[in-house]
Amino acid sequence: MDHIFKKIVVVMLLIIMKPENTYSISINELMIITSENSLIIQADFEYLKKFQNDIALAKKNNDPSITLSGFVGAKYQETDSTESSFNPRNVNLSISKNLFDGYKTKYSIIQANDLSLQANFLFEALKQNVYLEAINSYLDLIHLRQSYDLTEQSLILLKNNLDFKSQQYDLADISDIELQKVKLEYSKYDFNLKKIQISISDQEDLILTYMNSVPDTNRYPEFLDRNLDLSPEALIEYALNNNPSIKSSQIYLKILEHTKMIERSANLPKVDLEAGFSRNWDATDSAGQADEYSITGSISIPLYESEEVNIKESNIDLDIIRNDKILKDQINNLKREINNLLDQIELLNTEYEIENNQKEIYEKDIEIKKESYKVGLSSKLDIYDSQIKYNEHLIRMAEIMNEKQKAHYLLLNKIGKLTQ
Repeated sequence: MDHIFKKIVVVMLLIIMKPENTYSISINELMIITSENSLIIQADFEYLKKFQNDIALAKKNNDPSITLSGFVGAKYQETDSTESSFNPRNVNLSISKNLFDGYKTKYSIIQANDLSLQANFLFEALKQNVYLEAINSYLDLIHLRQSYDLTEQSLILLKNNLDFKSQQYDLADISDIELQKVKLEYSKYDFNLKKIQISISDQEDLILTYMNSVPDTNRYPEFLDRNLDLSPEALIEYALNNNPSIKSSQIYLKILEHTKMIERSANLPKVDLEAGFSRNWDATDSAGQADEYSITGSISIPLYESEEVNIKESNIDLDIIRNDKILKDQINNLKREINNLLDQIELLNTEYEIENNQKEIYEKDIEIKKESYKVGLSSKLDIYDSQIKYNEHLIRMAEIMNEKQKAHYLLLNKIGKLTQ
């Protein structure tokens, strides 16, 4: 029987002395790698260039227009007494400039800038959401690996327990039912270990969508706390000023206001200026060259407001009312989510502290069982049982740590500080 106990000691020493995995990454490194590998992020980053082009186009809407035109022809005229032919030719150069278009260009430029700003906020929201998915995948992988290691340790202990019980059964010291119970418990742990292994494989496949390789660490990375002030008021205030989705919705309301001003410009006066030079000539004896210079200013004042414009303005007003309410709902939901996350983090911290204290009790229990075994008051089976309970407790602690970290990074995402 002593050889079984020695075998357990050797296995535990191997586990303890197992060299640490060297390939681990920080959360900041994970986000950088994800940014370099995410096709969605790359696609949206390239798409942002469109909005810069739109700004340039809006600024050019009111640039002067220069037109060069001309014609050449041949005419033949015949009467009862005469015949004549001539070749009229013309070259015309004109420059036109709008001096006032009812503020259409002004608000088009402002709107193009705001659309670009909104696109940047939406891009930031997309990035933070992709980063959060990558972080959660990384944390879940670490949790699964920790669970696998601890379950494997328990399975080794159960195997030795099963061997010991089998020997007892052969000596008729225990009943068949008692042996079957041990076999069933071993089968459950063996099945659970295989399930975790499959989950690890699936999780590794998932994390490859964010990275070009899979980290082999089984330790949680250091918290990326971003110097958080965990008071609800401070976090909510920060979120309202930095959450990219909120900022995007706020900008969109301004865009709608600018759209209304652009539509309204159709019913405002327009002032245009045009200057031109025209040369006409005809290769005949009776006609020569004639040059003409002109400069013309024009103003148009709508005397009747287009009903179409009024309807469009009304629709925009309805859109503004709708999106204003949506924004208020977003803000209310964000405040509630932040408060819920703070409560969740506080509960998880308390739970982890309690479980950590319980861990010390399990460790002391194992030491007591080992000392009792030396004096014959406890059996090896008692030590196995305590060690298995201890491993199950560590799995629970790893699960709480996983929940803590994921809640923490979700909070950073909600307030818009995941990347800052």
